[in-house]
Amino acid sequence: MEGFDKAVNGYFDTQGQLTRYLRWRATEDFAEERKAKRSIGSRAEFEARRERVRENFLASIGGLPDRPANPEIETTDVSEREGYAVELLAFESLSGFHVTANCYVPEGDGPHPGILFLCGHVRAAKADPLNQKACVELALNGFVVFVVDSICQGEREQYRDAETGEPSVGSAGGAFAHCYAGQQCFYAGANLARYMIHDARCALDHLEKRADVDGDRIGVTGTSGGGVQTTYLALLDDRIDAAAPCCAITEREEWLKTGKRIDAEQAIHGAILQGINYDDLLTAMAPRPVCIGAAASDEYFPIEGVHETTERTRGVYDLYGAAGNVGLVVAETTHCFVYELGDGIFEWFCEVLGDADYVPYEDLSVVEGTALHCTPDGSVREAYADERTIDDLVREYVLGNSPDAGTAPAVESPEQQTGRVRRTVIETFDLDRPDCELHPRYVAESEPEGLTTEHVFFKAERNPDVVLTGVLVSDPDVSTGPPAVVLYEQGTEELPERSEAVASLAAEYGTVLVFDPRGVGAARNRPIPIPSWVEEYNGIYGTEFKLAYDALLLGTSLFGMRVYDVLRAIEFLRSATGCEGVALVGETVGAYHALYAGVVDRGVGTIDCRDLGPSFHGMATTREYPFDPRLTVSGVIGECDVPHLLVALDDRDLRVERTTD
Repeated sequence: MEGFDKAVNGYFDTQGQLTRYLRWRATEDFAEERKAKRSIGSRAEFEARRERVRENFLASIGGLPDRPANPEIETTDVSEREGYAVELLAFESLSGFHVTANCYVPEGDGPHPGILFLCGHVRAAKADPLNQKACVELALNGFVVFVVDSICQGEREQYRDAETGEPSVGSAGGAFAHCYAGQQCFYAGANLARYMIHDARCALDHLEKRADVDGDRIGVTGTSGGGVQTTYLALLDDRIDAAAPCCAITEREEWLKTGKRIDAEQAIHGAILQGINYDDLLTAMAPRPVCIGAAASDEYFPIEGVHETTERTRGVYDLYGAAGNVGLVVAETTHCFVYELGDGIFEWFCEVLGDADYVPYEDLSVVEGTALHCTPDGSVREAYADERTIDDLVREYVLGNSPDAGTAPAVESPEQQTGRVRRTVIETFDLDRPDCELHPRYVAESEPEGLTTEHVFFKAERNPDVVLTGVLVSDPDVSTGPPAVVLYEQGTEELPERSEAVASLAAEYGTVLVFDPRGVGAARNRPIPIPSWVEEYNGIYGTEFKLAYDALLLGTSLFGMRVYDVLRAIEFLRSATGCEGVALVGETVGAYHALYAGVVDRGVGTIDCRDLGPSFHGMATTREYPFDPRLTVSGVIGECDVPHLLVALDDRDLRVERTTD
């Protein structure tokens, strides 16, 4: 029993259709964004939009935790250098959750201008030599520089192998760990950015209250992931007097063209749908000074988008007569550190916040990373007996927002419960959107071992098109039983080794459709080879990861789209067989799709879930959960998680084989 040949047996090129589909949907949203921004003609109109952007952004990340009322900071050591000193610091941003930081303090009593320095994705974080040099350069020019380790970086690694001491969740300077923890945040309806922003605001509290810092002259900067955090603070914290995000700015449509991935904290659910672009993060500062640091050949943030965002930002600042407060520094290099951008950023900070003109320094000395550790062994988890992890924080968030989400709900009326869950699933995954005629094409037929097999494809959606594929297998000797949609992990690609299993299912159900939802089997998207060092299609930063994150930005999910596709497969099977009753058989990821489609379609009588994984609540609250980008979805654990569905389907022929509770 064979699956499809290339390009759906030569009928349709499906290899890039998911990429095309997501791009097409995004194009409509980008057009709406441009239209809305062109209509802004006054400060009042802009400020109303700015407030909406802030509200939508905060809602998308799950809000922000409360900052400590009386923050305390621990100074573990002070190192005197020529012209400045370095303080080694630690503080709790949340109870039992420590942030490690260094503070570079220039000579003199001050008060000095202050800079909050946020690190990008580099494992050593604040201790990285180039980050050290940037902090020293600013300190020698009269700034108090407060540099922090982000979650999963520096002394704050969250996933470390106990035997080797190496990161146990990938590496990439903490980026893999951010995406691992970020997936749990998505399930909870939040974003890892809420914790990173909170840490940065707590650091700002400590910087602002220092006696040697002028609280009216505080800036923030960082590169790459640190630059992204800089833009978030620019949007949300009015204490920032000047911001310089570096190698972190482009324009979303230009970025989408590249095929690049982003990190979990950058994947703001619904950002493209809501029209939240990079310029919205910058213009929130208006009319306070902002400077964009960019690399002309940045592989992550296209330079065309940098210039477009700069012009959009200046257009808003012009409403305040302050277009000159928008700076741009471009270095002829690739994605880089703040220090590598050259003197432009330092000169700009001296101009807008400093006490004197910028003086460049050559041959800046750095120290070994261990000399900057604020904890004895370079690990907050080892230094503090009751130190909590990011997993603990997400678990706390889940319990606070959905205390009963992890258990099967109490049912007063089974009919009401089923109806409520069904409506929630439909709303969550947008399953009642208009469909199109299926127009199935039968493109191959054979009769292996007494069975009839037909290769078929049809369109689930049009404009943009989504082609779905399946192999229809019938046993002419079986006339009873409803037909079944079969959902294997790799779809029809598994047919050669699944021939006996499919024959057995045909003997049980009469007719089965081994089905490929979008992006699966014969409808699988081509591998997107960026970054080139990622080979696993379904791993962190793999192709499925990239497409799933793009869907998140659009306010939707590939998971929900595939549930929709299964509903269309049910519709096709009814038409092909003349049977109203349909069964669903799903394995692993397909088992989830079967559950969600089954609760929506009341005509599905039998649902056979094999190797069904944990609930979304379980994955959000378990430290070592099975990461799978195919299960990327936001805010699913409230009223439509696996336990809710199992209760709602209690009146069906439900067969569930679980891999874990």
